[in-house]
Amino acid sequence: MEYRRGVQAYRQTDLQTMGKEKLIVLLYQKMLEHFAEAAAVAGTQRQEMARRLGLAQRIVTELRGALDHAVGGEIADNLAALYDYVFKEILQMQLDADPAHAANCRQVLLPLLEAWRSIPAGSGDRELQSRSQLGTEAADDKSSGEPADAQPARCVSISA
Repeated sequence: MEYRRGVQAYRQTDLQTMGKEKLIVLLYQKMLEHFAEAAAVAGTQRQEMARRLGLAQRIVTELRGALDHAVGGEIADNLAALYDYVFKEILQMQLDADPAHAANCRQVLLPLLEAWRSIPAGSGDRELQSRSQLGTEAADDKSSGEPADAQPARCVSISA
């Protein structure tokens, strides 16, 4: 029993401290695993298929809800459209139990998974920090009444 609590605590800490890129990769991997399992049992175990599709549906819903359209622009819009497609395929598979819907989802999600895997860890956090600093500098420039190039250069120290 103690071992089990220790493993759960470790997993919780790992999830809380991992980078956003790694978390998204794990979500994609898990969703693809659910599609594979749902397709494998589609003709024989409808209840298990529905359970797996429900888990995949929860993941795609979370991914879609996490999109920031103000920052992501066209990329976020395109991802939202892909997530909508995946969601509709899940619903259709729930109705007709055709594993082709899971294959369609895998075909859409595998290139996205590979793209997320290629992003260096911490890139999202660094980009947000950079945008935040630029936003602060732009606000400072506007409030001073001077052109942006009249402001002294700023040094930013990032500690490891």
